[in-house]
Amino acid sequence: MSIFAIADLHLSLSVDKPMDVFGPGWQNYVERIEKHWREKIRPEDTVLIPGDISWGLSMDEALADLQFVEALPGQKILSKGNHDLWWGTNKKVEDFLASHGMTSMRLLKNNGFFIEGTLIAGSRGWLLPENPESKEADEKIYLREVGRLERSLADSIKAYEKAQAAGAAAAASTGAAEGAEVGVESAFGASPRKVVMLHYPPIYDPERSNGFTETLEKYGVDLCLYGHLHGRGHLKAFEGVKNGVEYRLIAADYLQFDPMQL
Repeated sequence: MSIFAIADLHLSLSVDKPMDVFGPGWQNYVERIEKHWREKIRPEDTVLIPGDISWGLSMDEALADLQFVEALPGQKILSKGNHDLWWGTNKKVEDFLASHGMTSMRLLKNNGFFIEGTLIAGSRGWLLPENPESKEADEKIYLREVGRLERSLADSIKAYEKAQAAGAAAAASTGAAEGAEVGVESAFGASPRKVVMLHYPPIYDPERSNGFTETLEKYGVDLCLYGHLHGRGHLKAFEGVKNGVEYRLIAADYLQFDPMQL
């Protein structure tokens, strides 16, 4: 079982929102996403999708796009992007998915997961304070998103600790209580991988720090995945390691619409 990631699907199967404004590279992008996805992703795999999933303005308008994602192999973890205007409260989205028989998608917002020996956390992110377009209202949203990231990371640790406890209990029930802790560590690793999925880039200049980078470093995150940047915006992306955290741009067009395996 493997984990993959791809952001910015920008599906518009029921609304007229062409992506060719970002260049010819977006031609036939839906077909390309499906082709690559089906070639490499199996039902037991997990795919992280950090934002800008559908152009729909309501859940009804997003339905065809969500059904497209549902029909693809694998379990999916979705988080919100700036264009996901269809996304209401988590409960409303979860109820909507359930009412249409969609069971392969889970939502990441103020929560976290432990999957395949990996802690998964994240938030939407926002404009960084260094951005010249950032206004006073943006500063408040930025601080809120930093807080959401921290809550998500804390919750992913709780999910890991719950898995540890379950592993120890299972070992004890089979008469292997004495070696339970060893069994848990061998299954999950003494220090499990920590992955964060954001929509907005949390960093542009590696010489500068902000609430997102400081939170990632505080929690010892190994890999931070982000999207949002398209076309010439790819040139602004920072990809590399800063203070132990690796940053990777996974916008769909940057990946040539081919999900990246972690």
